[in-house]
Amino acid sequence: MTVAAAAHSAAWSGHDTWLLVLVGLSIAVVVLLIGWAKLHAFLALMAGALTVSLLSGAGVAKAADSFATGLGHIMGKVGVLIVLGSVLGRLMADSGGIDQIVATLTRVTGPRRLPWAVTAIACVVGLPMFFEVGFVMLVPLVLRIAGRAGCPVLRVGVPAMAGLATVHALVPPHPGVLVAVDAVHADVGLTLLYGLVVAVPCAVVVGPLFTAYIWPRVTARVPDAAALVAAEAPRAAVPGGARVLVPAGPGGVPAEGVREAPCDGATGRRMPRFSVTLGTVLLPIVLMMLKSSCDTFPWAHGALRSAVVFLGTPMISLLVAVLVALVTFGWGAGLSRREVHETLSRSFPPMAGVLVIVGAGGGYSVALQDSGVNASIGRAAEHLHIPLLLLAWLVAALMRTATGSGTVATVAAAGIVGPMAGGLDSPHAALLALSLGSGAAFLGHVNDASFWMFKEYFGLTVGGTLRTWTVSHTLLSLTSLGVVLTLNAVV
Repeated sequence: MTVAAAAHSAAWSGHDTWLLVLVGLSIAVVVLLIGWAKLHAFLALMAGALTVSLLSGAGVAKAADSFATGLGHIMGKVGVLIVLGSVLGRLMADSGGIDQIVATLTRVTGPRRLPWAVTAIACVVGLPMFFEVGFVMLVPLVLRIAGRAGCPVLRVGVPAMAGLATVHALVPPHPGVLVAVDAVHADVGLTLLYGLVVAVPCAVVVGPLFTAYIWPRVTARVPDAAALVAAEAPRAAVPGGARVLVPAGPGGVPAEGVREAPCDGATGRRMPRFSVTLGTVLLPIVLMMLKSSCDTFPWAHGALRSAVVFLGTPMISLLVAVLVALVTFGWGAGLSRREVHETLSRSFPPMAGVLVIVGAGGGYSVALQDSGVNASIGRAAEHLHIPLLLLAWLVAALMRTATGSGTVATVAAAGIVGPMAGGLDSPHAALLALSLGSGAAFLGHVNDASFWMFKEYFGLTVGGTLRTWTVSHTLLSLTSLGVVLTLNAVV
């Protein structure tokens, strides 16, 4: 699959050269405003969009209209999915579902396979959550698991980060992947299926395998403040008034020994069972995959097909999962109506920043499209014989390296590459969306806010964070690109 299939056949002109200069100029504006001026990505992307529109010859009114049109389009198609995913993740966290997943998987795998268990935990927990939210929620559990097992914190922390990063980059309904799916007109269910296929080897390589190599070579000293957060983190009750094992140590620092914390049976709160938790989280994925399979292999007809297509629509599947979660993670777990309302209220503020970034990225995308930049990039790539999958990865990787944000990188790269995807069949469009997500995982370093979160929570030096965080993200990006290119050769 090459760009030649999507690029225009017109000869190269001086105007094309100017439009490519505009792309570089707009990216420079975004990078400078985010990195140097420390402006929010929404304002930076808006400035970049207006720069392209105005300097390409569009009037002021057209420039404003392009940005507003793109923002409204992407918010209408992707914004509601982000909201529903945030609600599902918060319900799971507040009900104790995350604690149940941790307790079950660590008990089943045992201490020798702890990195495998933690990678699986992070992948499941990360499915409905944004990376930063899932990371903050998992850190106390990671520190408690490390203390309970008496092992170095990086042996647990690196696979936790790897699992979250993998599903964040490759598996819908995460914002970046959803934007990429919309930009290249891919099928969400098929992208989800391919994303899971790509994510499994990536999670294994970046999680347990990389962890086995790196943790003996990097020293981590957990700060007292982070250890205290882990020691004081709320613990969900379990059925039957059972006792939950948690780590205890001098000054609240997790240690090898454990103590028992009795559950508060008076509240009537119950931790959801592992099967219920896993089933609720995976429900939207199953519904979307059923719809995709029905579209590819028409195994259902009539009313059954209509029901499968309706329930497998991303917005409906997530809504169904949220309604089920209100029972399994809410009222069925012993929460009162007031507590469920409070949980729902807490789910909205964390995703506000992501929503405005995604919306601004939609405006940036339409500004590029209306200016004709995309056609010029297509002709340039055709002359250079760059395959479209590789071009998408390169553009996203450059944006990630420059801006530090995977979401911003995916959104901006999707705006540049998306219009070249016209005429692609469903499998190749899905792989193109995954290539954008793969590139946006590349080389997270000091301009990435999560880089500093990882450093501070686990007490690493900057060099140690580069050897763990940066190398693992680069490994994730390259591994996923290799799997995507392999799939492209066989589908």
